[in-house]
Amino acid sequence: MSQKIVQIVPRLPPETDGVGDYSLMLAQQLRQDYQIETHFLVFQPPIKKIAMIDGFLVTNIPNPDSESLASILPRDINNIILQYSNYPYLKGKLDAPFWLARGLELSCQQRQLNLITMFHELPTLKWKKIRLLNPLQYYLSLRLAKISHQLITNNSQFQKIIQQGLKRLVSCLPNFSTIGEPELVTPLSQRKKQIVIFGSTDRGRVYQNSLPKLLKFCHQFGLKTILDIGRPLNLKDNYDFGEINLQEMGFQPAKIVSKLLLDSQFLGFDYTRFPGNLAKSTVFAAAAAHGLVPLTTEDNYSQADGLEKNQHYLVLSPQLTEFNTNQGQTIADNAYKWYSQHNLQENTQVFTSYLKMDYSPTTHK
Repeated sequence: MSQKIVQIVPRLPPETDGVGDYSLMLAQQLRQDYQIETHFLVFQPPIKKIAMIDGFLVTNIPNPDSESLASILPRDINNIILQYSNYPYLKGKLDAPFWLARGLELSCQQRQLNLITMFHELPTLKWKKIRLLNPLQYYLSLRLAKISHQLITNNSQFQKIIQQGLKRLVSCLPNFSTIGEPELVTPLSQRKKQIVIFGSTDRGRVYQNSLPKLLKFCHQFGLKTILDIGRPLNLKDNYDFGEINLQEMGFQPAKIVSKLLLDSQFLGFDYTRFPGNLAKSTVFAAAAAHGLVPLTTEDNYSQADGLEKNQHYLVLSPQLTEFNTNQGQTIADNAYKWYSQHNLQENTQVFTSYLKMDYSPTTHK
């Protein structure tokens, strides 16, 4: 007999939202491995209102207030997983969803519910080149953490900040690939001479800031094709790619993206907005899970999460002239091994260990 939990998420597919994709894949794995069903509570309803997704019930939070949240929590659950990213809840930089904390605190006290909070973001404010924690958002994050029974985040930098603020243990679970984990990963030598540029609108900075270095890299390693995947950027109208074949793929289903990655040798992306946070990048996770060489525009300095330049990823720089092509497979293998320690199944096992219920694993790969 299956048991049920609630996941609170900002958005779900078909809207583009990394947290929604993450939550849905976690729900699918919980069902597959532990017969645990998920009821989603969604803050922002999708473009087309839905009552179910992949067999999971979906309820939209009708109003952003604590009473509405408490009133729609199902009566037959003992566990809530809050997938928290603050941005979808905000109307302005000086806004914060305190109603969310009040509603959860009230419900947990009245019904003895077990609350697990996954912090996908710790909000910051940027002034010129200075980046600081957003004090209002940080205060709310700490309040959510205080009322939670278990705390998880996706990189060691966030883990350290929350632990210092609360003097409590926070689990660190680097993000898994939200476009799948292929069972068979072929060597780079059996793949096409092409690089994928993938990600959200951040990938536009790859072309804005690093196109000459990218084209030089393609020439150096004999890459004939650039596959650009994501929101159309009209690249051919704005940039000269010379003899390199640029294919603008637009948005593609996860299965198609996965196949394209398996056919390619490198995955290029820009993560300069999140220094030291490479472990939380689902794009990096996708590269690692599919056995590509991750290629960043700048060093991310994520050693605290076990990620080293020239060991788990490459950086577009003049020093790449000294890079031996044969080292590419070693880097891809290192990234794949690092990822395998906290893939989707491993992540799901940790979440399940924090749930207050009796369960029996059904299948394990």
